[in-house]
Amino acid sequence: MDNNQKPETLISLRVKAVIEMLPTVIEMVKKVASQYGMPETYARDLELASEEACHNVIEHAYDRDEDGYYNLEIKKDPSRFVVKVTDQGIPFNLKKLEQDEPHDLGIKLMRALTDEVNSHYLGKEGKVVELVKYLPSTPIETPVSTDEIETDAKEPFTPEDVSLRLMCPDETVALARCIYRVYGYTYPHEAIYYPHLFTSLIESGLVKSCVAVTDNGEVVGHLGIFLETSEDRVGESALAAVDPRYRGQGLFPRMKKLMMEEAANYNLLGLYSRAVTAHIASQKSNVKMGSKLTGFILAHSPPTAIFKKMNAKNDDYRRSVALFYVPVAEEGEKKVYIPQKHAEILEKIYSHLELQRELIYPLSLEIPLEPQSKIHSHLLPEMGSVFLRVNKFGVNFIDELRLYIQEMSMKGIELIVLDLPLEDPATALITSKIEELGFFFSGIIPEFLNGDALILQYLNNVSFDPDKVAVYSDFGEEVFSYIVKEWERSSKL
Repeated sequence: MDNNQKPETLISLRVKAVIEMLPTVIEMVKKVASQYGMPETYARDLELASEEACHNVIEHAYDRDEDGYYNLEIKKDPSRFVVKVTDQGIPFNLKKLEQDEPHDLGIKLMRALTDEVNSHYLGKEGKVVELVKYLPSTPIETPVSTDEIETDAKEPFTPEDVSLRLMCPDETVALARCIYRVYGYTYPHEAIYYPHLFTSLIESGLVKSCVAVTDNGEVVGHLGIFLETSEDRVGESALAAVDPRYRGQGLFPRMKKLMMEEAANYNLLGLYSRAVTAHIASQKSNVKMGSKLTGFILAHSPPTAIFKKMNAKNDDYRRSVALFYVPVAEEGEKKVYIPQKHAEILEKIYSHLELQRELIYPLSLEIPLEPQSKIHSHLLPEMGSVFLRVNKFGVNFIDELRLYIQEMSMKGIELIVLDLPLEDPATALITSKIEELGFFFSGIIPEFLNGDALILQYLNNVSFDPDKVAVYSDFGEEVFSYIVKEWERSSKL
């Protein structure tokens, strides 16, 4: 073939340089590349690199009060795709793109995901960054399957091929590639797709990670501990990923064991995790590692999540998760104040957890409330979810919560998760009033609020089918059935 053939322009866009337009632009890159014969993994790489180039323009090319635009152009010849991002914004030192060892993580990411990164000054026309991705040598008329691309490394794979260790901040680009292989572009923690942001989380101590690394330095597995605040005593075990080529080699249990050991070193009391229910594999792994089920959050995640090479249909419904907890240090006996309505199921969950707890059932006590409620809110618009942590109940808490539900519903938020402190007697007495607003019982997370947390949730016009939830254990089935009945009750309000 004549590789010097003039590239064909497939699409050319003029885009306002605002972050709100970025998802539309990047989705266009992926669709065009896929439609014109680029294999799935190549298209994903080009998509992620293009996002970084466009994001750089949005963040750095124009002042905040400046009305800026950039042009995105996609070209193709028989051997390659070229994405050109052109802007007339603030001059940037393009020599940084040409450094042998660039310090900027965004540049590292673009280089890691493409075959060439070229840049040019255009005089009065501004500057341009070109991202080049070569097509595989197989002719487009005989496309390479995704399975062939993802298994093109050495075979067979064995556990000895991989070593486990704590992650370094400069490995976030390699991690982004691993996450892309597992989840595509759908993982809820958006920071993972911006390596510089994820680096800052590691350096701040709010994320602690381990990685599985091959002999040649490729990251093929990851498991992290996420903290909401630096004072938290319980972390979330999350961002579990194993490259599809390396599944079935026991990497997840090995990473889980390592992070449990590290959690104790960080002075944490325990780890909780949210295991998917599209299949039982994650739940089974948690149980094998000593984690105990504590509840379920129904319709937790949008229907966009994908899990490669797992038997999980990508139906149009929100995915539920199972909650698990494992202690990593001695906690000592504590008092928890239990809502009478949920006493039986909570007694069973605490018995299952084997934690030292004195369960107290206040019935008609007058509990003094604070003048103002203290609530921590974590809004995730891309998930259609908001997570509320109640630290103190104010005298107008129910009215505040009612207004908050209305506000979130108007914004299209589909899920509200509410964490209540079980060390506060007010929780036992106010839970029934909260449930009158449409909330329903979901379980507990020990030590989540400097003491155990009761989890309630609210669904805003979300369809849910219990038959699409896979539950691993008999105890899990019992807890899940109870939560489904509570959801059915709330749906009738």
